[in-house]
Amino acid sequence: MIHFILTQLTSLRNQRMVNCQNASGKQNPTELKVFNDPVHGHIELPEICVTIINTPEFLRLRNVKQLGATYQVFPGAAHNRFEHCIGVSYLAGEFGRHLKKQIDKELKKTEHGDNTSARNGSGNAYCEEMKIHKRDIICLQVAGLCHDIGHGPMSHAFESRFIRILNPKSKWTHEQASCDMFDHILDTHKELRIIQDDTNISKSSGDKSKIGKEEENDREFIKSLIQGKKKKDSETGRGPEKNFLYEIVSNEKNGIDVDKFDYFARDCYHLGFRNNFDHKRLIKFSRVMKAADGAWHICYRDKQVEDIYHMFLSKVILHQRACMHKTVQILERMYMEVLENANDEIKFTGRHGKEYTILESIYDMEAYAKLTDNVFFDIQHSPSKKLEKSKQILEKINTRRHYKLISEAIPPKTLQGEYSNTIEAENRIRKEIIDVNVDAKSNKDSKLKDEDLLVDIVFFSFGKENNNPVDNVYFYNKKDFLRPFKMEKKNVSHLLPDTYCERHIRLYARSEDQDVQQEAKKRFKSWCEKKNMDGKWRFDLKKI
Repeated sequence: MIHFILTQLTSLRNQRMVNCQNASGKQNPTELKVFNDPVHGHIELPEICVTIINTPEFLRLRNVKQLGATYQVFPGAAHNRFEHCIGVSYLAGEFGRHLKKQIDKELKKTEHGDNTSARNGSGNAYCEEMKIHKRDIICLQVAGLCHDIGHGPMSHAFESRFIRILNPKSKWTHEQASCDMFDHILDTHKELRIIQDDTNISKSSGDKSKIGKEEENDREFIKSLIQGKKKKDSETGRGPEKNFLYEIVSNEKNGIDVDKFDYFARDCYHLGFRNNFDHKRLIKFSRVMKAADGAWHICYRDKQVEDIYHMFLSKVILHQRACMHKTVQILERMYMEVLENANDEIKFTGRHGKEYTILESIYDMEAYAKLTDNVFFDIQHSPSKKLEKSKQILEKINTRRHYKLISEAIPPKTLQGEYSNTIEAENRIRKEIIDVNVDAKSNKDSKLKDEDLLVDIVFFSFGKENNNPVDNVYFYNKKDFLRPFKMEKKNVSHLLPDTYCERHIRLYARSEDQDVQQEAKKRFKSWCEKKNMDGKWRFDLKKI
């Protein structure tokens, strides 16, 4: 009996592989492949996603840690951007299919003359232009898959620290790099072009004359989804009726997107934290409606408002406990110092055989595709004497002799805005601490040097700066599907916060000299008193 079942399963599998081929021998880009994901279970992705996954440019994400140096504090957090991108791709498809089902249902009501239930508060009925097609779902999944392929070594630290230090005027972001890498993948791999021909993704942005208002330029649409920013309708082939699609992968309006859904679940799973946010429930109670601003948005049941607040609070707690942990942050700073000192010595070959430094490689995707966390291994085992300083820092990291936290302070609410989390602000504070007047003896016998101290301004936020992201979320009531509305915080709970961002100032000592560390602590306290913040700052009073 068991042998018979296995035989039948093998036959079905072989038949499925045959059906995956079309008349010309090409693979069907919509054919689904199964992945066993530890977070989401058995998930299915279309063939085009599998083809992208198998490219070297995507496979490099196996060597880019999702949480940077966090795994050196939380040993289980050794997962990579690779599996996160696969999870986001899956959730983007699930979200898109749910909304498609809801819109199709409303359109069916319209066809049967049920205009009352098919209309929203502004009196505009659901229309064919907003219908989600199979191609839209595939584009959502490809965008979810490629949304983080632009990350460099140590993920966010590379973007926020390394790039900003060596090129302060740079506006480079990993989102833009993801779009550049996506273009590079499509233009480089012939096996992907076969699939592109069947899915329309091959339409290059170079030939603008062929792009009409009704023609879908999937490539530009996918890049817009990655950045969460809508381009002209003529470039994406999607009119204003489909604006809600830009709220799925990277939501710039209120921050509710499948990227967060996956990393909440995945990061907590690997960190060993409990994740109480249920993204499946939130998706289940979502629907597309036309709001008071005249645009179509993804709206949520009013009873989900507490869950949404909890989602943003979960983000802050995750950052406080793990991502912005004092040891994690200083380890990432040390890793970035390794790259800073090795920048001119480590080279990557790009287009036409040209060699690029670490910083220069971000502008050539062929070179950048070779830059991963493995660069630290290459530096450590390089025979070059020019990398000696970088090797010394790596030796400190590997022997757990990282820079020492001297103290941490939280500015009061009224002064939070004065301390932006920028490199310029950190350098200014460090100089003020060194120059602060303590007492005559301390000033005369001071051993502190500029290179002994390091200031880190850590930023925690619900969304963007001190704005409540829920203020930009639309809700609906089950008794009235026609009029989406926003919910004021006072109508939700009096227990909700009044502040939505916070900055901490941390002082570290590079020097291992006990006297230097004690003096740094004394000067930091004096600096706080000079700023009239005495009693509003907290100090680490432990013995060093």
